This record gives sequence, structure tokens and C-alpha cells, in this order.
Amino acid sequence: MKKTINIEVQAPGKNFAYAKEAIKCGADSIYIGAPKYSMRHDYGNGLEDIRKLIEYAHKYWVKIYVPVNCLLFTDKDLDDMKNLIWELYEMGADAVIIQDIGILELDLPPIPIFLSTNTGCFTKEVCKFYEDIGVYRIIFPRELTYNEIREISDYTNIDLETFCYGYLCVGYSGKCYLAYTENLSQGKSVEESHYNAANHGVCTERCMSHYDLFDADGNLIVENDRLLNLRFLNLPDETIKLVDAGVYSFKIAGREKDLKHVKNSVANYNIIANDVVSKRKNVKRLSSGRCILGFKPDFSKNFTKGLTDFFFYGRKHEMYSNDVLVGTNVGKVVDFKDNSFKLDSNDYKLAKGDKLRYKVPNKHVQTLEISKVKGDLYFCNPINDDINGLELYRYIDTKGFKEVEDSVNYRVISVVLNIKNTNGVYTVTATDEDKNTISVNCKIGTKKILKKNIKKKLFSISDDCEFVIDKVKTEGDLFIDDTEDFKSVIFEKLRAERAKNRPILRLEIKKNNIPYPSKSLTYMDNVTNKLTEQFYRRHGVENIEQPLETRENVEGLRVFNSRYCLKYELGYCSKTNPKNMPKEPWILQNKVNGNKFKVECDCKNCEMHLRYVK
Repeated sequence: MKKTINIEVQAPGKNFAYAKEAIKCGADSIYIGAPKYSMRHDYGNGLEDIRKLIEYAHKYWVKIYVPVNCLLFTDKDLDDMKNLIWELYEMGADAVIIQDIGILELDLPPIPIFLSTNTGCFTKEVCKFYEDIGVYRIIFPRELTYNEIREISDYTNIDLETFCYGYLCVGYSGKCYLAYTENLSQGKSVEESHYNAANHGVCTERCMSHYDLFDADGNLIVENDRLLNLRFLNLPDETIKLVDAGVYSFKIAGREKDLKHVKNSVANYNIIANDVVSKRKNVKRLSSGRCILGFKPDFSKNFTKGLTDFFFYGRKHEMYSNDVLVGTNVGKVVDFKDNSFKLDSNDYKLAKGDKLRYKVPNKHVQTLEISKVKGDLYFCNPINDDINGLELYRYIDTKGFKEVEDSVNYRVISVVLNIKNTNGVYTVTATDEDKNTISVNCKIGTKKILKKNIKKKLFSISDDCEFVIDKVKTEGDLFIDDTEDFKSVIFEKLRAERAKNRPILRLEIKKNNIPYPSKSLTYMDNVTNKLTEQFYRRHGVENIEQPLETRENVEGLRVFNSRYCLKYELGYCSKTNPKNMPKEPWILQNKVNGNKFKVECDCKNCEMHLRYVK
């Protein structure tokens, strides 16, 4: 018999309120930032709020994971991190997510350790190494292909997690130093620079800036374009394939996103996960309860920059976002004049505030906003293009967004009651969907509930109702004076039984001397403190370069690595289209801060690097 597999939809927890809504919409686990050392510096949470969330989530057997995944630089950082992890463990956190490997040298409690995507675990050998020292889970880099994921899964038994939806970092996570470089160029000290850079949770998102691209002679190749701006990752159709390949945790990106994004994204992936369970007999959800939603989940009710499966099936021309018709095709424009128009179809109704994209031949994609609606006539902001006959794509759906935002949702655990009259006392046996069973004796009252109405009378939902009675087995009518009091006695005891039986994982890091797969580490491997160096030395690493984020001068160094390649995206790949290649090296210049980078392509490994030039 195949072992039972528990899969999880993992949702972002911007704060307690957002995380609670994510649980109501179907999350099996939440990742929520700690007060310090979270990779989303502006979205840390106080320990008391994390404690409240743990208490709420554990009622549904939902797991709470806490990212403490910044790089550490000083002894104080290391001491603070140790104390923080102990506090999280003592309040019941289910795991911590780390980037800095020096943390594994600390005196840690037996809490599961997840390695952040920022650690860049790309190979089966590295993943197997971390399995052998006691790391519980690897969070995959977003760039991995299906074949690479499969190879790692076949080679190891470590728990595996992948991103399934949301923002994409164009550079390898943990190896993007654009913010650090910008800080140095502004005259900031090394210390100030690394504490205000991406690897310390302060990402300036320069990948989304506008750039000019020049050839070696200074000729403009592309002007003022968001050349590093990627579409959103979305892998709904690949979920069952990943489960079959050994990946059981699916993470939704977006701790910085708004509440409607969290609700709608989680609700959509809850449906996807339930579909996987229905198709695989040995697969179940990690947590308990079902969702009763006040909205219809639909990915079109989220803002996106277009969607991509990134490198899942290999490299393709579909990653760049800026010139893409994103959103839902709502029809073709007819009768356009004086900034008003109609659509050739009544399938979609536009509303004031809706934003749409269109493309005129030989021009970039343009946007328009609906300013007024009069019957089937739509008015928009002034535009200079003749859009008659063009297709419109809605990427801001104001009514859909509001429906999600205003929705009231519930998460309920099913309970079956078996009631017997034993010598004038009701003996009630309650069993929940996880097979937790309790028995209580209840006094028989005087108010009669007809047998045919029992379930209706005992079923009710409210904001934090937690349990609902979905089935009642009884020999006849019931006599109960206060149904709420009757249920509260049963539910209180069942809640205690669930708390006693909730699965808890406790693991310790093994301080062994298993050799690390490489003898050398570069300045991009982020060995930024004494314990990280101590760890790698103990595991046989001989050569360790000074990390980039402790250097005052980064001229000529790689400050950005990526599988995304401008040459390929712009049609100049030397492998697929070597003709008409603009003279190299190319120079990429940021329009916001003026920083310049030499574009360097490692064609053997199909990667792009940016080197900082003054």
C-alpha cells in the first residue's frame, strides 16, 4: 500500500488578519515574517501576533512557518537569531525558514529547519547534503525545470517545496546585489549598505525599473524599457504533475500584496489541491476543514503582469512582461469615437475604473481606463490611437476585485454526532473529519426537536465557528433546552482532543562532518559571518572568497545572476539567432539611479550575469 501523502497550499501572511483570511480560504500552512530578519523588512510581525496566529491556525491543524531568512553579519546578529528561534519554538511555530547557513551552528531547539529559496539549492548533491545533516525541507529556486525537480526528488528523501503563483525575481534569489550596489554608489558604508539590501529584506525592486540598453559602441539597442520585468508565475496545471514527482508543498508568493490577492489566490489553489486529492487515492490535505466562500474564485480577479510557467518546461519567449496583452479578452472595439466605444460582445460588462490593454500594430502595448458607463457605451480616458477593431484585455476588474475584497468566508471542520438515550441521559459521541472521537453525557431537556429537523437546528456558522455538525445519528426526536450550550460542551471537549492529537514534528540538526559537494565557494555564496565559515570548513570546504556584501568596492564584480537572458528575450541569442548581433559587450543602464552594468552571457550554462561598471 502506498503511504499517505499530505499536500499543502502555503499562503503568505502579511499580518495576523491577512493570515486568518488565508486560512478561511483554504491555506494548509502560512509563512509569516518575524519582527527581525524577515526577507520582507516592512512586513515583520510582533511575537504576540504570531502567537495569536499559531493558536488560531492550530485549531485547523494549519502549520505556521516563520521566515528568518536574512543574511547575518555580526555576533550580535547570531545571538539575536538564536534567541528569536527559541522564542518561536516555545510559542509553537512549526518551522523556521533560513538563508544563512551559519544558523545551523547555533544551539537550536528541535524545530524543523527549511532552507529558503535564497540558498539556491539547484542540484541533487547539495539537497542530499542538507538532508544528511538534518534539514527538513528545501524550498526550490523558482528557475528549476520539471526535469531538474524530478532528478532531485528521485535522489533524495528530503521534503520539497516549490513556488506555484505570484511575483518572480528575475535574478537568482540570494544572488542579486543591485540594491547593495546602489547603496554603495550613493556613498553609504558597507554596513549600512548590506543592512538595507535585498539579502536583508530591503529590496528596491530595481528589476522593475526602466533601462536603456547600449551596444559596445554606445548605440541604443532598446530605450527606456522595463527589460527585467517578468510576468507572474502560475503553475495550476502542473500541480498534480509536481505531486507525482514528489513535491508536496505549494507556496503562493505575496506577503506584500493586498488582501484580495491573498484571498483569491489561496481560494483558487485550494480548489486545485482538492482536485489533486480527488484524483490520487493516497493524497490528502495537510490541514482540516472545508471552506465556505463568499466569492467565486477566479484568477482574473487578481492583478497580474501576465502569467508564465517560467522555466518549468524550459526556456521560451514568454517571460518579459512590459509589452504583453495581459488579462481577460473582453472583445473587440466597435464604434470608437470621441473616446467612447462599444464591444462586439455582451459576454463581459465593463465598469468604471476597469483598466484594459490594447496593441496597435508597430507600437508598444497601451492602456486605457473606463471613466464612465452608459448602457453598452463605454467612455475612457483620452487616447490618441484609433482602436476600432482592436481586442481589449482587462487586467483591472473593479467589480471582481471588490467582490473578493468584501467577501465573508468561513473555515469549518465537519463533525458527526451519534446520540443515544441512556437511562434518561443523552450519550453523545462526536467524531470529526480527522477521526478524533469524544463522548459526553448531556442532560435531556424539555424543548422538542423533530428528528427530521435535527441537523438543520444544530447546523450554524459564524465568524469563528470552527466546527459544524454535518450529520446526526439518533433513534428519535431530541429534547434540548439550549442548542448552543449543547454544542459548546461537545465542541470544547473535541477541541481538546484535537489539540492532543495534532501532528507535531520535532527535528534536530546533526553536527556531523559529511563533505559539502564543493571545495570552493565564491563571493556570491554569502559566507558573511564566522559561524557560516565554521560550518563550511567543518564540512570540508577549503577555499572561501570574501562575500560581496562585505566589500567596499564591487567594480567589475558580478552583482546579478539570472537564467533569464536579454539576448534570448530580444531575439539575439548566439545559439538560436546569431545574425545581426549588436556589438558586445552590451551596457545596461538604470534610468532611476544611473547605475551601469556590463551584460555578460554564460552561453554554456545558459545564464546571464551583470557586472557593475562605473
